[in-house]
Amino acid sequence: MIAKAIKGRGFRGVLAYDLGKEQARVIDTNMTGRTPRELAQEFGAVRKLRPGLGKAVLHVSLSAAPGEQLSDAQWTQIAGRYLAGMGLDDNQYLLTRHADTRHEHVHLLVNRVRCDGGVTSDSHDYRRQESIMRAVERDFGLQQLRPSVEAPRRAASRGEIEAGLRTGIASTRQRLQQLRVDARRVAHRGAAATGMRLAAPVRASAAAGFLSPDGRRRQAGGVATPSRRASR
Repeated sequence: MIAKAIKGRGFRGVLAYDLGKEQARVIDTNMTGRTPRELAQEFGAVRKLRPGLGKAVLHVSLSAAPGEQLSDAQWTQIAGRYLAGMGLDDNQYLLTRHADTRHEHVHLLVNRVRCDGGVTSDSHDYRRQESIMRAVERDFGLQQLRPSVEAPRRAASRGEIEAGLRTGIASTRQRLQQLRVDARRVAHRGAAATGMRLAAPVRASAAAGFLSPDGRRRQAGGVATPSRRASR
């Protein structure tokens, strides 16, 4: 499983991309809005708590290997693991599933501004998200990718290529390389459609509030009251 994260400035364009794809489905959220405009207003109400923050938008694509099939519930669990592991446990988010590529993937849109006005740190985010993905692969029985610091970068050998042509089955190296290419393509496609830039690897209304991933209703300013998760 591969995670690609993009940071940007505007929620509206990302929402239009995530929700505007054919067969796109929201499978988890703690937001109350349903349209890009409604959701952008909700994101914006909390973003105003940190007007000086340039890039409040975090857009993450999570991609499974070709042939792997996950249910909506499993994707929701994986996204929850990502949110918790990246310190995004008190942030607005929207999880959308797309079906426009040969491999399964979802898009996770998150407000980096927390409900209490703080900003979730992005320090060592590439390394942290890679660690989360390796744990997800193990716990969900998915294809295991080697950490980037260990993964060989060289191209497939002549023997691997010839074996693939003879048997019709790509080598493990070729499959992993293609998965990385596909995941990068999905991230770039979303970035191009929304005017955002792909981050380089690092070695209802505000009054109505929203639900944090722990299931508690939040209002801008940090007031929390118990509540059920918003309908998906």
